[in-house]
Amino acid sequence: MATLTIDSKRFQELRDEHGLDTVQSLASALHVDKGTASRVLTGKAAPGPRFISSVLLTFPVKFEDVFTVVGEDDANAAGEAVVTDELAVAS
Repeated sequence: MATLTIDSKRFQELRDEHGLDTVQSLASALHVDKGTASRVLTGKAAPGPRFISSVLLTFPVKFEDVFTVVGEDDANAAGEAVVTDELAVAS
């Protein structure tokens, strides 16, 4: 099963660079609910299309700079936070 991981270190760097030191400030900048931002940051929910697109429009980054699609075994071996919702990937 494919999983989506967030590069926590890189994402924190982006937040720091933009002065988004609280979940509320991040949620406001991304125009998402505070609860959504919190669940995504803690790995309790997979980032949805709105969260992902907001990150890409708010920060000067590409998808692969912040998000990684990996197999579950790869993410566990790397010690990354894993969100286990399946992703539908169009070819």
